[in-house]
Amino acid sequence: MKAVSSRDNAAYKRMSRLFSSGQERRAQGLSLLDGAHLVAAFLDSGRVIEEAAVNRAGAEDAEIARLLGRLGSARITLLSDSLFKSISTVDSPTGIVAFVKTPEGRMPSRDAALVLGLEDIQDPGNVGTLLRSAAAAGAGHVLLSKRCAFAWSPKVLRAAMGAHFSLDIVEGVDLPAFLSGYRGTSVALAGEGERSLYDLDLRGPVALLVGNEGAGLSDALLAAAKVRAKIPMPGRAESLNAGVAGSLALFECVRQRVK
Repeated sequence: MKAVSSRDNAAYKRMSRLFSSGQERRAQGLSLLDGAHLVAAFLDSGRVIEEAAVNRAGAEDAEIARLLGRLGSARITLLSDSLFKSISTVDSPTGIVAFVKTPEGRMPSRDAALVLGLEDIQDPGNVGTLLRSAAAAGAGHVLLSKRCAFAWSPKVLRAAMGAHFSLDIVEGVDLPAFLSGYRGTSVALAGEGERSLYDLDLRGPVALLVGNEGAGLSDALLAAAKVRAKIPMPGRAESLNAGVAGSLALFECVRQRVK
């Protein structure tokens, strides 16, 4: 483990560029994992970490020390507290950050059991919540349209709490085109839906579609879906948060399938 305290150090400058520029991370196909939980989730998925950094408190922490022991031949840099804080994505540094190859998702088959499609959801917290719910519900595949928040941004990674590494995540997807070849039931969640979500048979292959926080789903995607469904709201709220709506739909699928 090499100790670094100078901002002129080449390894630190590289990490700093990756931390400060999402464009740089995308260009290099890398993601930043901040904290022991994300690092552990990545390793538990069977993937390899090639570069990590810790501060002194992290190196002396028992949980992080165990993680460092799992990193094998990875480059590990011990940064001074000030340098480490400058590449941490949270106000209170977690003690470890890792730079990893961003996993590449695969498009689902035409009869995939449960797929979540996100159209133009721009809040990182909502995207992270939906990824976490998808993983918990066993969805397997999450497809994001071009104008969704970047799935591998630090904010989305933190919100999803490691869910990324049990999902096939594909970005920039033409969702109507995907639905044209999907053999299962595609369900567009819409406040003006003709049917209640709870009246649908969701036991077979299903693709659930969740739209933008304000505008909802586009006309093109609503037209491409086989069913438009609403979540009954007997109260006075005008709508549900996108993360909540998508999570309710995912677990209605689970409820029907575990009877």
